[in-house]
Amino acid sequence: MPNHTIPLKILMTAGEVSGDRQAAHLASEIHAQDSSVLLYGTGGEMMRRAGVDIAVQTSQYGSVGVQESLRFVKPLRKTLRLIRHLVTEQRPDIAVLIDNEGFNGVLARFLAREQIPFIYYFPPQVWLWGEWRARRIARQAKLIIPAFSPEAEIYRREGGRVEWFGHPLLDIVRLTADPEQSFRMNGLTPSRRTVGILPGSRFQEIEELCDPILGAVRIFLRRYPDLQVVMPLAAPHLRGRVEEKLLRSGLSQRIRLLTENVYDCLSRCDLLLLSSGTATLEGALLGVPMVAAYRVSPVTYAIGKRLVKSRFIAMPNILLNEPVMPELIQDQVTPDALAAIGLKILSDPGRALRMTEKLRTIRGMLGSEGVLHQVAASVLQEAAVSRLIRSPEPVLSPGG
Repeated sequence: MPNHTIPLKILMTAGEVSGDRQAAHLASEIHAQDSSVLLYGTGGEMMRRAGVDIAVQTSQYGSVGVQESLRFVKPLRKTLRLIRHLVTEQRPDIAVLIDNEGFNGVLARFLAREQIPFIYYFPPQVWLWGEWRARRIARQAKLIIPAFSPEAEIYRREGGRVEWFGHPLLDIVRLTADPEQSFRMNGLTPSRRTVGILPGSRFQEIEELCDPILGAVRIFLRRYPDLQVVMPLAAPHLRGRVEEKLLRSGLSQRIRLLTENVYDCLSRCDLLLLSSGTATLEGALLGVPMVAAYRVSPVTYAIGKRLVKSRFIAMPNILLNEPVMPELIQDQVTPDALAAIGLKILSDPGRALRMTEKLRTIRGMLGSEGVLHQVAASVLQEAAVSRLIRSPEPVLSPGG
């Protein structure tokens, strides 16, 4: 295991739940390879549990769209002031920016001015919209580590130094040795039909999607009274709002919130109703039939419709370039519409099987397992090189 006379210092910045989760997995792997490294920065509880010293909590600031992000402008300005002060007081050997273009884009300019090298992990998805954004990032970042191979080609074309190892979900979406036991431990019966609901990891998504999804669940229960419904809790700070939604819907006794062995339980679901984000890719890797929902403000949707290249909104459909899983967008997102499509899938095993078989082909498009190990090794190497360039302090070799 590497050891240094003075521990490497790595700044990690994530601005919402999905970034917090990805950063936490990377942090755990970095510490597995070098336990002496000091990790600090911004993020949430998952990063904190992974050994990152969280100076500023930012995982609650996630949003999609122009209007939706306005509510976070003031707190993010304050956060940026704090992180600038932190960087000045405790200068890192390297920074790792994770996702969240709005927050990390501004921070990247500051780091560039301060001549602090940074790696952009989960950079903006320029292959889907705004390819012009790639040039600035390519010029500023010491290294770009995208999650999808089409992104790598664009950043390289713009002159960026890019390494694509694959998508880390290949390492993250894992089942335990006995998923059925996990199912039972969560109070669920393996023989009963089960539906999973995942309205999103942002407050905005909870507000937009929770009610129509819960309305669809009520319709499901009229058809299948013994139906089991599970709902993973995306982040601790969402619990209060989620429980309030469940209580108002009258379904709090019928829906089981999951915090442990989530993938085991989702893998045994007959159907997932979910937001169009990362969860669709997780569902695809689990091979579970899904219906995706997407709803934002009319202004955001109008802008996005002009900018986004893809005709789909769910990542599995984007990757396969065909409507493998149903998508409902904007005004289409109603309890009746969600339930109608969901019931067709639940009542037609052949249709569900065909969807599952198609979704499972996505795994091969995401690279090979071992992604996190390679990303962590690359981050440590870049941090060590930056330390040597900045200061000729002796750094012992991995065996030294």
